[in-house]
Amino acid sequence: MGQASIEKPWIRGLVLTITIVIAVCVGMATSRRMMDAGGEPAGCMTLATSKFSALATFFVAMALLTGLAMGAGRLVNAIVGVFVLGAGLAAISLTSASISGAIFVGASLPSLALETAIWTIPTGLAVILIFWFSGSPPDIALRYPGESLWREYFDLDALRAGIVGVLVPLIAWIVIRNMLKGQAFGGACLGAVAVGIGVRLMAPRVQPVIAFISPILLTGAYQYFASSRMNGDTAVLFASNEISPELRMMPLDVVAGSLTGVAIGIGWARSFRRSDTMTS
Repeated sequence: MGQASIEKPWIRGLVLTITIVIAVCVGMATSRRMMDAGGEPAGCMTLATSKFSALATFFVAMALLTGLAMGAGRLVNAIVGVFVLGAGLAAISLTSASISGAIFVGASLPSLALETAIWTIPTGLAVILIFWFSGSPPDIALRYPGESLWREYFDLDALRAGIVGVLVPLIAWIVIRNMLKGQAFGGACLGAVAVGIGVRLMAPRVQPVIAFISPILLTGAYQYFASSRMNGDTAVLFASNEISPELRMMPLDVVAGSLTGVAIGIGWARSFRRSDTMTS
């Protein structure tokens, strides 16, 4: 679909502010409707006491947040739309259980990693819808006008650029030093900022859809591999602070951190190079 973005900066800022506030409210309301065995917001299917209720809640939340993000993307641009989606999911993440709470109720680290990887599917669909409805970002021209979205978003150049997603678990391993939720989300977000910058510089003409998706899949895959090879009782490793830093990120820490961080990174990268299309 064509671009219909607002031209006046103050109106764009107002739209961004309003949509983020609404997204955060949706996220917080969602968090309160899912509880784990310890009586705190679960934030993920693995910990939720009622799997059906958690699945239904996540489905409704994703539908609302995606619709809101599509509107923000249409009025501003697709990157902003994805950031709004990430802000809503961040509200769920930051008000729900940390890795400490997950281990307290006996969660399996491989199960959490698998859930992270599975989030690639709904997140990928949401990002594709946002870009389809919003149109290409103003400084990244379509390479294959009139052809399939699959080729536009997932050709060989895009897949190569998506490998940069491995920076999320790497940077998380470097920066996460404790079990607190803030560090887990911050590590994911910082890694994703690096991904956004890297993809934008490596593949400046590629629509950055895969930049938002690949960190989630690659981080989940790496977490699953690392947790499956971990020796010893999880509770004992937790008590001795020996849980590997990249395993301290909960599924929505990775998802929300990837969406918001990549959006920030792409925005920053615009100052490092000339635009590929003229902006009005």
